[in-house]
Amino acid sequence: MPLGALVLILLSAAAHATWNYLYKLTPEKALFSWSFCALASLLFLPLGLGVLVTVGLPWPGPVYLAGTMLLHALYFAFLGRAYAQGDLSLTYPVARGTGVLLTPLLGALFLGESVSPVAVLGIATIVGGLLVVHGVVRPAKVLAALRAPGARAALATGLVIAGYSVWDKQGVGVVSPLLYNYAVFLAQALAAAPVALRRRSALRALWRRHWPAIGAAAVLSPLAYLLVLVAMTVARVSYVAPAREIGIVFGTALGVVLLREPAGRLRLLGAALITLGVVILALAP
Repeated sequence: MPLGALVLILLSAAAHATWNYLYKLTPEKALFSWSFCALASLLFLPLGLGVLVTVGLPWPGPVYLAGTMLLHALYFAFLGRAYAQGDLSLTYPVARGTGVLLTPLLGALFLGESVSPVAVLGIATIVGGLLVVHGVVRPAKVLAALRAPGARAALATGLVIAGYSVWDKQGVGVVSPLLYNYAVFLAQALAAAPVALRRRSALRALWRRHWPAIGAAAVLSPLAYLLVLVAMTVARVSYVAPAREIGIVFGTALGVVLLREPAGRLRLLGAALITLGVVILALAP
């Protein structure tokens, strides 16, 4: 993997972990997510229009923008269903692990990307780290996770993650990453608006108490995905998508240091495996 892409992924992971830390501090998580997506859509509207006017939107750019907006709306719908139906400690690793495993396959199938044996080792190490972080370490527990309520929605989430990763890799070859990133957050804001706006009193209370966190997330979350999109322009999506999981390591560090969460042997081991997997990917041809 090119060094520049690795640096972008690490910066993205730091931004992603930071806004997720703010997310953990808020009581109304669904409203918080919609709030920062909506605010980001407003804050970056002038930039999006400026890029559209100055750079333009060549064909088939509109198709890619419509596709990524649909895929990200599906992602949030499936993820919300998975969390509502199942245990977070099981549905999250199923969703993320499925996405990490399927992205290289779809990259090879639709983009003609090759994955070296070294990269396969790195990807497998990252998936192993994901399972260990969440305590899914025995084969019986893996099977239990796949049979648990919400598992089908989690698997669908992973499929969508792989789908939008491969789709976005192609899209940023046609559309400016700045405009592309704006479309992603606009889609999220529009998709969740009907639900969020039905809870206006709770939404007002959230803004009164947590507006600094909402504002910070509205900047950090778009920045995190923008850096990933730029990394996709110089590196294979088969490597970029799995390497993004290094964000779990940053999140673990923030949780332990700032939230005084227990580290635990499995959590530290999983973080170490994910880090090792990213290092292996960085060295992969």
